[in-house]
Amino acid sequence: MPFPLRPVTLSARAMEVRVLLVLSFLSPFIVRETLSRNNVHKYCVIGAGPGGLQIGYFLDRAGRDYIIFEKNTTAGSFFTHYPRHRTLISINKRHTGSKNREFSFRHDWNSLISDDPTLFLKHYTDEYFPVADVYVRYLQDYAEQLQLKIQYETEIKEVDKGPDEEGADSCFHLKDQNGVVYRCDILIVSTGLWVPHVPDIQGIEHAQGYESMSLDRRDYEGKRVLIIGRGNAGFETGNHIVGNAAYIHMTARSRIKLAYQTHYVGDVRAINNQMIDTYQLKSLDGQFELFTGAGTAYIAKDSKGNLFLSPMDKSFLDDVETSIFSFKYDTILRCTGFMVTTCILLTCWFKSNKPVSSRREGGPGDEANMYTHILRRVSVPYRAQSFGFAFPLCLV
Repeated sequence: MPFPLRPVTLSARAMEVRVLLVLSFLSPFIVRETLSRNNVHKYCVIGAGPGGLQIGYFLDRAGRDYIIFEKNTTAGSFFTHYPRHRTLISINKRHTGSKNREFSFRHDWNSLISDDPTLFLKHYTDEYFPVADVYVRYLQDYAEQLQLKIQYETEIKEVDKGPDEEGADSCFHLKDQNGVVYRCDILIVSTGLWVPHVPDIQGIEHAQGYESMSLDRRDYEGKRVLIIGRGNAGFETGNHIVGNAAYIHMTARSRIKLAYQTHYVGDVRAINNQMIDTYQLKSLDGQFELFTGAGTAYIAKDSKGNLFLSPMDKSFLDDVETSIFSFKYDTILRCTGFMVTTCILLTCWFKSNKPVSSRREGGPGDEANMYTHILRRVSVPYRAQSFGFAFPLCLV
Protein backbone atom coordinates (compact mmCIF):
# COMPACT_ATOMS: atom_id res chain seq x y z
CA MET A 1 0.00 0.00 0.00
CA PRO A 2 1.52 3.35 -1.03
CA PHE A 3 2.25 5.91 1.59
CA PRO A 4 -0.31 8.75 1.70
CA LEU A 5 0.89 12.11 0.36
CA ARG A 6 0.89 14.83 2.94
CA PRO A 7 1.38 18.56 2.45
CA VAL A 8 4.84 19.73 3.55
CA THR A 9 4.82 22.70 5.85
CA LEU A 10 8.08 24.63 6.14
CA SER A 11 8.99 26.65 9.13
CA ALA A 12 9.94 30.29 8.61
CA ARG A 13 13.59 29.38 9.29
CA ALA A 14 13.60 26.59 6.72
CA MET A 15 12.00 28.86 4.12
CA GLU A 16 14.65 31.52 4.82
CA VAL A 17 17.40 28.93 4.31
CA ARG A 18 15.94 27.85 0.94
CA VAL A 19 15.63 31.45 -0.26
CA LEU A 20 19.25 32.11 0.70
CA LEU A 21 20.37 29.00 -1.15
CA VAL A 22 18.55 30.08 -4.29
CA LEU A 23 19.97 33.60 -4.07
CA SER A 24 23.48 32.29 -3.49
CA PHE A 25 23.13 30.12 -6.61
CA LEU A 26 21.87 33.03 -8.72
CA SER A 27 24.21 35.70 -7.34
CA PRO A 28 27.04 35.10 -9.85
CA PHE A 29 24.59 35.61 -12.70
CA ILE A 30 23.09 38.69 -11.07
CA VAL A 31 26.54 40.20 -10.50
CA ARG A 32 27.69 39.32 -14.02
CA GLU A 33 24.61 41.01 -15.51
CA THR A 34 25.19 44.11 -13.39
CA LEU A 35 28.84 44.22 -14.40
CA SER A 36 28.02 43.85 -18.09
CA ARG A 37 25.82 46.95 -17.95
CA ASN A 38 28.56 48.95 -16.21
CA ASN A 39 31.31 47.73 -18.53
CA VAL A 40 30.26 49.86 -21.46
CA HIS A 41 32.56 52.76 -22.33
CA LYS A 42 33.19 55.08 -25.23
CA TYR A 43 36.94 54.40 -25.11
CA CYS A 44 38.84 51.32 -23.96
CA VAL A 45 42.62 51.47 -23.67
CA ILE A 46 44.63 48.25 -23.37
CA GLY A 47 47.89 48.79 -21.52
CA ALA A 48 48.94 51.20 -18.76
CA GLY A 49 52.45 51.81 -19.98
CA PRO A 50 53.69 55.29 -20.96
CA GLY A 51 51.53 55.33 -24.09
CA GLY A 52 48.37 54.18 -22.33
CA LEU A 53 48.87 56.64 -19.48
CA GLN A 54 49.41 59.52 -21.88
CA ILE A 55 46.28 58.84 -23.92
CA GLY A 56 44.42 58.29 -20.65
CA TYR A 57 45.47 61.74 -19.47
CA PHE A 58 44.11 63.42 -22.58
CA LEU A 59 40.87 61.44 -22.46
CA ASP A 60 40.45 62.29 -18.79
CA ARG A 61 41.05 66.02 -19.27
CA ALA A 62 38.65 66.03 -22.21
CA GLY A 63 35.95 64.54 -19.99
CA ARG A 64 35.59 61.40 -22.08
CA ASP A 65 34.15 58.10 -20.89
CA TYR A 66 37.18 55.77 -20.83
CA ILE A 67 38.84 52.92 -18.99
CA ILE A 68 42.44 51.65 -19.10
CA PHE A 69 43.01 47.91 -18.69
CA GLU A 70 46.31 46.77 -17.20
CA LYS A 71 47.05 43.08 -16.68
CA ASN A 72 49.55 43.65 -13.89
CA THR A 73 49.31 45.44 -10.54
CA THR A 74 51.22 48.58 -11.45
CA ALA A 75 51.49 51.07 -14.27
CA GLY A 76 54.53 50.70 -16.52
CA SER A 77 54.97 47.07 -15.52
CA PHE A 78 57.20 46.40 -18.57
CA PHE A 79 59.93 48.39 -16.83
CA THR A 80 59.80 46.24 -13.71
CA HIS A 81 61.63 43.59 -15.75
CA TYR A 82 63.22 45.42 -18.68
CA PRO A 83 65.84 46.38 -19.47
CA ARG A 84 67.27 43.36 -17.73
CA HIS A 85 70.36 45.23 -16.54
CA ARG A 86 68.17 48.09 -15.28
CA THR A 87 69.77 51.13 -16.96
CA LEU A 88 67.61 53.06 -19.41
CA ILE A 89 69.10 54.59 -22.55
CA SER A 90 66.67 57.53 -22.50
CA ILE A 91 68.41 60.70 -21.38
CA ASN A 92 67.31 62.54 -18.24
CA LYS A 93 68.20 66.06 -19.36
CA ARG A 94 67.64 68.07 -16.18
CA HIS A 95 69.19 71.38 -17.27
CA THR A 96 69.11 73.08 -20.67
CA GLY A 97 70.27 76.61 -19.85
CA SER A 98 66.85 77.91 -20.84
CA LYS A 99 63.92 79.11 -18.75
CA ASN A 100 61.50 78.26 -21.53
CA ARG A 101 59.44 75.34 -20.20
CA GLU A 102 58.49 74.08 -23.65
CA PHE A 103 62.10 74.14 -24.84
CA SER A 104 63.29 72.23 -21.78
CA PHE A 105 60.46 69.72 -22.06
CA ARG A 106 61.45 69.05 -25.66
CA HIS A 107 64.76 67.69 -24.37
CA ASP A 108 63.10 65.53 -21.71
CA TRP A 109 63.06 61.97 -23.04
CA ASN A 110 61.13 60.37 -20.20
CA SER A 111 58.44 62.60 -18.73
CA LEU A 112 54.84 62.50 -19.91
CA ILE A 113 52.67 65.53 -20.62
CA SER A 114 50.50 66.70 -17.73
CA ASP A 115 49.31 69.81 -15.90
CA ASP A 116 51.15 68.77 -12.71
CA PRO A 117 54.55 70.55 -12.43
CA THR A 118 55.84 67.86 -10.05
CA LEU A 119 55.48 65.07 -12.62
CA PHE A 120 58.84 65.38 -14.32
CA LEU A 121 61.45 62.64 -14.05
CA LYS A 122 64.11 65.20 -13.17
CA HIS A 123 62.43 65.48 -9.75
CA TYR A 124 62.94 61.73 -9.19
CA THR A 125 66.61 61.21 -10.05
CA ASP A 126 69.69 63.14 -11.10
CA GLU A 127 71.11 60.19 -13.07
CA TYR A 128 71.70 61.03 -16.72
CA PHE A 129 70.66 57.49 -17.67
CA PRO A 130 67.95 56.65 -15.11
CA VAL A 131 67.47 53.33 -13.39
CA ALA A 132 64.33 51.55 -14.62
CA ASP A 133 62.92 51.16 -11.10
CA VAL A 134 62.79 54.95 -10.76
CA TYR A 135 60.80 55.17 -13.97
CA VAL A 136 58.28 52.62 -12.68
CA ARG A 137 57.78 54.76 -9.57
CA TYR A 138 57.35 57.86 -11.74
CA LEU A 139 54.72 56.19 -13.94
CA GLN A 140 52.78 54.92 -10.92
CA ASP A 141 52.81 58.40 -9.38
CA TYR A 142 51.62 59.81 -12.70
CA ALA A 143 48.66 57.43 -12.72
CA GLU A 144 47.75 58.03 -9.08
CA GLN A 145 48.24 61.79 -8.84
CA LEU A 146 46.26 62.43 -12.00
CA GLN A 147 43.62 59.92 -10.86
CA LEU A 148 43.48 58.10 -14.17
CA LYS A 149 40.82 55.42 -14.50
CA ILE A 150 42.86 52.22 -14.56
CA GLN A 151 41.53 48.75 -13.91
CA TYR A 152 44.47 46.63 -12.78
CA GLU A 153 44.81 42.83 -12.91
CA THR A 154 42.63 42.77 -16.00
CA GLU A 155 44.17 40.98 -18.96
CA ILE A 156 42.21 41.32 -22.16
CA LYS A 157 42.31 37.92 -23.82
CA GLU A 158 40.00 38.41 -26.79
CA VAL A 159 38.77 41.29 -28.93
CA ASP A 160 36.06 40.99 -31.53
CA LYS A 161 33.45 43.07 -33.28
CA GLY A 162 29.97 42.79 -31.81
CA PRO A 163 26.54 44.37 -31.73
CA ASP A 164 25.85 47.64 -29.97
CA GLU A 165 22.63 48.51 -28.16
CA GLU A 166 20.83 48.84 -31.47
CA GLY A 167 22.06 45.49 -32.75
CA ALA A 168 24.55 46.84 -35.31
CA ASP A 169 28.07 45.37 -35.43
CA SER A 170 29.73 48.70 -34.80
CA CYS A 171 31.44 48.29 -31.42
CA PHE A 172 34.16 46.17 -29.87
CA HIS A 173 33.66 43.38 -27.36
CA LEU A 174 36.60 42.66 -25.06
CA LYS A 175 36.84 39.59 -22.85
CA ASP A 176 39.23 39.39 -19.89
CA GLN A 177 40.86 36.42 -18.17
CA ASN A 178 37.78 35.88 -16.00
CA GLY A 179 35.35 35.85 -18.91
CA VAL A 180 33.97 39.32 -18.13
CA VAL A 181 32.93 41.15 -21.29
CA TYR A 182 33.44 44.88 -21.88
CA ARG A 183 32.12 46.97 -24.72
CA CYS A 184 33.41 50.15 -26.34
CA ASP A 185 33.06 52.21 -29.50
CA ILE A 186 36.75 53.06 -29.83
CA LEU A 187 39.56 50.69 -28.90
CA ILE A 188 43.12 51.89 -28.32
CA VAL A 189 45.73 49.14 -28.14
CA SER A 190 48.73 50.56 -26.29
CA THR A 191 50.65 47.44 -25.37
CA GLY A 192 53.86 48.48 -27.11
CA LEU A 193 56.62 46.06 -28.11
CA TRP A 194 56.76 43.53 -25.29
CA VAL A 195 56.69 39.99 -26.73
CA PRO A 196 60.22 38.55 -27.09
CA HIS A 197 61.12 38.01 -30.72
CA VAL A 198 62.32 34.45 -31.26
CA PRO A 199 64.00 34.17 -34.68
CA ASP A 200 63.23 31.23 -36.92
CA ILE A 201 66.52 29.41 -36.42
CA GLN A 202 66.76 25.67 -36.16
CA GLY A 203 68.02 24.80 -32.68
CA ILE A 204 67.09 28.17 -31.17
CA GLU A 205 65.74 26.23 -28.17
CA HIS A 206 69.36 25.76 -27.08
CA ALA A 207 69.70 29.52 -26.57
CA GLN A 208 68.72 31.33 -23.39
CA GLY A 209 66.34 34.24 -23.96
CA TYR A 210 67.05 37.81 -22.90
CA GLU A 211 63.81 37.72 -20.93
CA SER A 212 64.92 34.85 -18.68
CA MET A 213 68.73 34.57 -18.83
CA SER A 214 70.74 34.68 -15.63
CA LEU A 215 72.05 38.06 -14.50
CA ASP A 216 74.52 36.47 -12.09
CA ARG A 217 77.96 37.12 -13.57
CA ARG A 218 79.32 34.02 -11.84
CA ASP A 219 77.23 31.88 -14.20
CA TYR A 220 79.41 33.11 -17.08
CA GLU A 221 82.77 32.76 -15.34
CA GLY A 222 85.29 31.43 -17.88
CA LYS A 223 82.48 30.56 -20.32
CA ARG A 224 82.54 30.86 -24.11
CA VAL A 225 79.49 32.93 -25.00
CA LEU A 226 77.69 33.66 -28.27
CA ILE A 227 75.12 36.46 -28.33
CA ILE A 228 72.60 36.45 -31.16
CA GLY A 229 71.43 40.02 -31.71
CA ARG A 230 73.43 43.23 -31.92
CA GLY A 231 71.00 45.83 -30.71
CA ASN A 232 71.09 47.55 -27.34
CA ALA A 233 69.90 44.40 -25.55
CA GLY A 234 72.77 42.33 -26.99
CA PHE A 235 75.45 44.92 -26.26
CA GLU A 236 74.05 45.65 -22.81
CA THR A 237 74.30 41.93 -22.05
CA GLY A 238 77.84 41.69 -23.40
CA ASN A 239 78.94 44.65 -21.28
CA HIS A 240 77.51 42.96 -18.20
CA ILE A 241 79.52 39.74 -18.53
CA VAL A 242 82.63 40.83 -20.44
CA GLY A 243 84.75 40.73 -17.29
CA ASN A 244 83.76 37.12 -16.59
CA ALA A 245 83.47 35.33 -19.91
CA ALA A 246 86.45 33.75 -21.67
CA TYR A 247 85.30 35.43 -24.86
CA ILE A 248 82.08 36.80 -26.29
CA HIS A 249 81.07 36.61 -29.92
CA MET A 250 78.13 38.56 -31.28
CA THR A 251 76.27 37.88 -34.50
CA ALA A 252 73.23 39.26 -36.28
CA ARG A 253 71.62 39.42 -39.69
CA SER A 254 72.84 42.94 -40.46
CA ARG A 255 75.62 45.40 -39.75
CA ILE A 256 75.78 47.14 -36.40
CA LYS A 257 73.67 50.29 -36.42
CA LEU A 258 75.26 52.91 -34.18
CA ALA A 259 73.02 55.74 -33.03
CA TYR A 260 75.67 58.40 -33.57
CA GLN A 261 75.87 57.33 -37.23
CA THR A 262 72.20 56.72 -38.03
CA HIS A 263 70.90 59.56 -35.80
CA TYR A 264 68.19 57.16 -34.62
CA VAL A 265 68.20 57.00 -30.83
CA GLY A 266 66.94 53.41 -30.74
CA ASP A 267 70.07 52.07 -32.41
CA VAL A 268 73.14 51.01 -30.40
CA ARG A 269 74.05 53.80 -28.02
CA ALA A 270 77.57 54.74 -26.97
CA ILE A 271 76.77 53.75 -23.39
CA ASN A 272 76.38 50.16 -24.58
CA ASN A 273 79.14 49.77 -27.17
CA GLN A 274 81.98 48.59 -24.94
CA MET A 275 81.99 45.31 -26.86
CA ILE A 276 83.10 47.19 -29.98
CA ASP A 277 86.16 48.42 -28.09
CA THR A 278 87.12 44.92 -26.98
CA TYR A 279 86.70 43.68 -30.54
CA GLN A 280 88.70 46.48 -32.17
CA LEU A 281 91.46 46.19 -29.56
CA LYS A 282 91.89 42.46 -30.24
CA SER A 283 90.75 41.25 -26.84
CA LEU A 284 89.41 37.88 -28.10
CA ASP A 285 85.82 39.11 -28.46
CA GLY A 286 84.32 38.97 -31.95
CA GLN A 287 81.69 40.54 -34.19
CA PHE A 288 80.23 38.53 -37.06
CA GLU A 289 77.82 39.64 -39.75
CA LEU A 290 76.01 36.39 -40.34
CA PHE A 291 72.39 36.06 -41.28
CA THR A 292 71.21 33.54 -38.71
CA GLY A 293 67.79 33.11 -40.25
CA ALA A 294 65.86 30.10 -41.46
CA GLY A 295 67.73 28.20 -44.16
CA THR A 296 71.10 29.86 -43.45
CA ALA A 297 72.57 28.46 -40.25
CA TYR A 298 71.41 26.39 -37.32
CA ILE A 299 72.42 25.82 -33.72
CA ALA A 300 73.63 22.35 -32.83
CA LYS A 301 74.86 20.60 -29.69
CA ASP A 302 77.51 17.89 -29.62
CA SER A 303 77.82 14.90 -27.30
CA LYS A 304 79.92 16.91 -24.84
CA GLY A 305 77.33 19.64 -24.49
CA ASN A 306 79.19 22.18 -26.63
CA LEU A 307 77.02 24.49 -28.72
CA PHE A 308 78.01 25.69 -32.18
CA LEU A 309 76.67 27.31 -35.33
CA SER A 310 76.65 25.32 -38.54
CA PRO A 311 75.67 26.43 -42.05
CA MET A 312 72.64 24.82 -43.68
CA ASP A 313 74.32 24.99 -47.08
CA LYS A 314 78.06 24.32 -47.32
CA SER A 315 78.31 26.63 -50.35
CA PHE A 316 77.35 29.43 -47.98
CA LEU A 317 80.87 29.22 -46.58
CA ASP A 318 82.21 30.93 -49.68
CA ASP A 319 80.20 34.10 -49.10
CA VAL A 320 80.58 34.92 -45.39
CA GLU A 321 83.17 35.07 -42.69
CA THR A 322 83.52 31.43 -41.85
CA SER A 323 85.55 31.57 -38.67
CA ILE A 324 82.41 31.67 -36.51
CA PHE A 325 81.67 28.09 -37.57
CA SER A 326 84.90 26.85 -36.04
CA PHE A 327 84.08 28.02 -32.51
CA LYS A 328 82.25 26.13 -29.80
CA TYR A 329 80.28 27.77 -27.01
CA ASP A 330 79.14 26.97 -23.51
CA THR A 331 76.24 29.44 -23.63
CA ILE A 332 74.23 31.07 -26.40
CA LEU A 333 72.10 34.09 -25.48
CA ARG A 334 69.19 35.27 -27.60
CA CYS A 335 68.92 39.08 -27.50
CA THR A 336 66.79 39.73 -30.57
CA GLY A 337 64.40 42.36 -29.28
CA PHE A 338 60.64 42.49 -29.04
CA MET A 339 57.64 42.58 -31.33
CA VAL A 340 54.01 43.61 -31.29
CA THR A 341 51.52 40.88 -30.43
CA THR A 342 48.08 40.75 -31.99
CA CYS A 343 46.98 37.45 -30.47
CA ILE A 344 44.06 39.06 -28.61
CA LEU A 345 42.30 39.69 -31.92
CA LEU A 346 39.98 36.84 -32.84
CA THR A 347 40.13 37.52 -36.58
CA CYS A 348 43.20 38.22 -38.70
CA TRP A 349 43.03 41.99 -38.49
CA PHE A 350 46.80 42.40 -38.48
CA LYS A 351 49.02 41.04 -41.22
CA SER A 352 52.38 41.75 -39.59
CA ASN A 353 54.03 41.76 -36.18
CA LYS A 354 55.82 45.02 -36.96
CA PRO A 355 54.47 48.59 -36.70
CA VAL A 356 53.12 49.70 -40.06
CA SER A 357 52.37 52.97 -41.75
CA SER A 358 48.87 54.37 -42.03
CA ARG A 359 49.49 54.43 -45.77
CA ARG A 360 50.04 50.70 -46.01
CA GLU A 361 47.33 48.78 -47.84
CA GLY A 362 46.12 45.32 -46.98
CA GLY A 363 46.29 42.32 -49.28
CA PRO A 364 43.44 40.64 -51.12
CA GLY A 365 40.48 38.98 -49.47
CA ASP A 366 38.33 39.52 -46.40
CA GLU A 367 41.32 39.68 -44.08
CA ALA A 368 42.66 42.64 -46.02
CA ASN A 369 39.40 44.52 -45.60
CA MET A 370 39.43 43.91 -41.89
CA TYR A 371 43.13 44.77 -41.74
CA THR A 372 42.56 48.08 -43.49
CA HIS A 373 39.62 48.84 -41.24
CA ILE A 374 41.47 48.13 -38.03
CA LEU A 375 44.69 49.88 -39.01
CA ARG A 376 42.88 52.88 -40.38
CA ARG A 377 44.87 55.11 -38.08
CA VAL A 378 48.21 54.13 -36.60
CA SER A 379 51.32 55.96 -35.55
CA VAL A 380 54.11 56.75 -38.00
CA PRO A 381 56.67 53.89 -38.21
CA TYR A 382 58.97 54.43 -35.27
CA ARG A 383 62.19 54.25 -37.31
CA ALA A 384 60.87 56.96 -39.66
CA GLN A 385 60.96 59.57 -36.92
CA SER A 386 63.81 60.99 -34.90
CA PHE A 387 62.15 60.16 -31.58
CA GLY A 388 62.94 56.48 -31.06
CA PHE A 389 60.91 55.94 -27.91
CA ALA A 390 57.44 56.49 -29.35
CA PHE A 391 54.90 54.21 -27.72
CA PRO A 392 52.82 52.44 -30.40
CA LEU A 393 49.17 53.42 -30.24
CA CYS A 394 46.73 51.63 -32.47
CA LEU A 395 43.44 53.49 -32.74
CA VAL A 396 40.82 51.11 -34.04
